[in-house]
Amino acid sequence: MEGQQVRALYDFTGEPGTAELSIVAGEVLTVMRDNVGDGWCEGFNQKGQSGLFPAAYVQAIETSDTVTPAAGNMTTSQQSTGDYWDDDWDDDSEVGQTQAYVPSAQSEHVLRTQTSIPDYGDTASMHTIHSVIPERPVSNLPKKNNKFSTLIKSGEDSFLMGTKIVNVPDSEKIIIEEIDGNRCVWASTGESYNCVVTSPKKESKLKGLKSFIVYQLTPTFNNIQVSRRYKHFDWLHERLEEKFCFVPIPPLPDKQISGRYEEQFIEHRRTQLQEFVDYVCRHPVLSRSRVWEHFITCTDEKRWKAGKRQAEKDELLGVNYFNAIQCPESLADSIKVEIQIDAFAKFINGLDPVVKNFMAVAVDQAKKHQVLYKREFQKISQSFTLLGQVFESDDCGRDTLTQALKITGKAYNDIGRLYEEQPKFDWEPLSDKFHIYRGIISSFPDIISIHKSAVQKRKDSERLVSEHKMDPQQLRELSHRTDVIARAVMAEETHFQSEREVHMKQAMKNHLTEQIAFYQKIVNKLLEALGAYDG
Repeated sequence: MEGQQVRALYDFTGEPGTAELSIVAGEVLTVMRDNVGDGWCEGFNQKGQSGLFPAAYVQAIETSDTVTPAAGNMTTSQQSTGDYWDDDWDDDSEVGQTQAYVPSAQSEHVLRTQTSIPDYGDTASMHTIHSVIPERPVSNLPKKNNKFSTLIKSGEDSFLMGTKIVNVPDSEKIIIEEIDGNRCVWASTGESYNCVVTSPKKESKLKGLKSFIVYQLTPTFNNIQVSRRYKHFDWLHERLEEKFCFVPIPPLPDKQISGRYEEQFIEHRRTQLQEFVDYVCRHPVLSRSRVWEHFITCTDEKRWKAGKRQAEKDELLGVNYFNAIQCPESLADSIKVEIQIDAFAKFINGLDPVVKNFMAVAVDQAKKHQVLYKREFQKISQSFTLLGQVFESDDCGRDTLTQALKITGKAYNDIGRLYEEQPKFDWEPLSDKFHIYRGIISSFPDIISIHKSAVQKRKDSERLVSEHKMDPQQLRELSHRTDVIARAVMAEETHFQSEREVHMKQAMKNHLTEQIAFYQKIVNKLLEALGAYDG
């Protein structure tokens, strides 16, 4: 619905320092993007100011009623579509997991009265009338790009039947090795490396009109620093999802509208982006992909744009990329393969709700530390402090007890502060780790379904051969391609198992180490208070 004009039904004040656009009831707005997130639109007003505003606050108007802004009031970027990556008016508008504010029932009734809109008695009807885009429930689960399903449906048959010839350069070829009988692994193609995400800082352009956070990435194989914004990560993530339909792509940090420039949020996002980068660097396929290497190495603007366009025009993606996989020529035992992949699918289905529950517990613990536990220890602190103050009023010369009570009160207050600070050392890192795994887990069903579809195609072809409607040679070639898909799924299964065995174990060790250090600090505070009574 890009380019459609809407009328603001009532006022909305954008939060300062964000991408939100303040609007006034009655003014006409032009929608630039209606798919930026659930319940939000991006557009500009007649003064040429652009930003985000709630879809529930506006109503589409007929063409005959629109008021076209004067050309002189429009910026150059509004007069042309521009390029997603290079558009100066594009910023880090984030609404992925955040719902738009919905007015209260009372304000809705006043609004209907003022605009002669019938009162239907529920907010759902209100949204149907006002929204430029349909209301949808907001999910906290990472979702595959919609293009993913289209690529699979359109490309799998052509790959299995060998009807589409794809030229695969040597640099794109991927090797699967078979070890220990039926265990498939991605072959190592080079030395491992890391990439560090550091130094997030706020920058701006267009004389401060647009602000954003820039992160510095430094790969260890060249130690050359590159600057990337969140939207660059978002672009990369979309490219990786389109290109590698057989690899679960780790999710990015959840998107957010407000509070994006707060120091605590920026640092937490940096650690989340580091988790994303670490997972990609550890993956034997993703870490060697051209689009990823371009992302972490390119420092020249012209080369960056050229590489970006090349990545967006890449034809070797989705199911087509199975043509780049080289694996043993021998036919796999189809029954054993199906049993193994079915068992893995059941494991993933059982793991999914457990990981979600674990993340909920981690978030709950972090909140309790920062609010509930801190408040409780402050109450305890106050009780000891007040007791000491009362004893101090009794001039009996017993200064030691009075002072010890004050020290005890201070110890409990310090413990409260320790609780407030602790989540960023133990619960938040663990939650960030599981955020990555939650996204990986949610992607596996789509990947496994590719194999299921290929197996069904092979069974259908076997029937056609038995009916003499298909050449046996075609079936042999199709079976080999089905094995390519199966071995890719099993190689990814092996990688996931090694990830959880090594890095999940390390994450748990780090968590428990921090917990032990935390409680040791509490013990030390209490020991310090205890010593005050021996004076």
